Amino acid sequence: MPKISVIIPVYNAEKYLKECLDSVINQTLKDIEIICINDGSNDNSLQILNKYAIKDSRIKVISRKNKGVAKARNIGIKKASGTFVCFMDSDDIYPAVDVLETLYNTAVKNNVKICGGEFSLFANEDKTLKQDFNPPFEGYIFSKDELINYKDYQFDYGYHRFLYNRKFLIKNGIFFPNYKRFQDPPFFVNAMLESESFYGMHKITYGYRIGHNHIDWSYDKINGLLKGILDNFKYAKNYNLQKLQHYTYCRFLQHYGFINEKLGVFHKLKICAMALYCPKLKPFIKKENLNLPLNLIRIVFSLKNDMRKTHKIITILGLKIKWRRNGYDSKS
Repeated sequence: MPKISVIIPVYNAEKYLKECLDSVINQTLKDIEIICINDGSNDNSLQILNKYAIKDSRIKVISRKNKGVAKARNIGIKKASGTFVCFMDSDDIYPAVDVLETLYNTAVKNNVKICGGEFSLFANEDKTLKQDFNPPFEGYIFSKDELINYKDYQFDYGYHRFLYNRKFLIKNGIFFPNYKRFQDPPFFVNAMLESESFYGMHKITYGYRIGHNHIDWSYDKINGLLKGILDNFKYAKNYNLQKLQHYTYCRFLQHYGFINEKLGVFHKLKICAMALYCPKLKPFIKKENLNLPLNLIRIVFSLKNDMRKTHKIITILGLKIKWRRNGYDSKS
């Protein structure tokens, strides 16, 4: 049984994949397995993975059709055999060679289910690790090494920088929700709530690459984002976590400017649902959105006269059925 299973979903990551894998295989902790899930890449990612797997038997490659990063990570959890699991994105790095060894030794010494360090950012042009985190991102940094009660922490971002006891995750059914975006904060909060406490270290344990990705906010991605935010609002309400509610509200504000012009009816319904758990959201629900259930009925089912008032027209899910007002039916 390896000490740690590093789970890496891979999708069209050929540009940064080697740097990512090098940062893992060069860790001072050698008793690890590296589970790479090729999620339907159509570039050279799979070839790179296979070449690395030939050279290093600790690398296990799983290749499948594209089904999204959440399902890929969940496959990794189920296939893993390590005492602990951790997660890495295929364009990111471990900033030091002793990250995994330090995390593992600290977790075992303090007998915790979850152990983690600090988050950092870096850009392609400048590999300097940056930690200029202001509220609401202050939870990325720990001022000292200590055991922390999650109800005192209540942060929701940066799950990559932690180890998670594998049996603890499986026993409690803690997996990533199958969302196209924002699936990791609900996973992180759920794990923390089940564990109740964790060990935090004043050490950078993850390097997150920025400035190279552009998000195409499709319907499904917006839907996933809103579902994930709603999940965390529910956690905040059910566990009376005021800080988590504030952080989640800030995440909504952070993304709202990118998605507000692309919101569909069902997206707006989710925002209405969020307001039940976070009253701060009520100003974002415009007057017409408050009548969404009625408007939804009107969209799905409508009945009206045609322009000449000789027919009635009923519309059900876009299918128009027309009949004469005098009772003689005709359909179109």
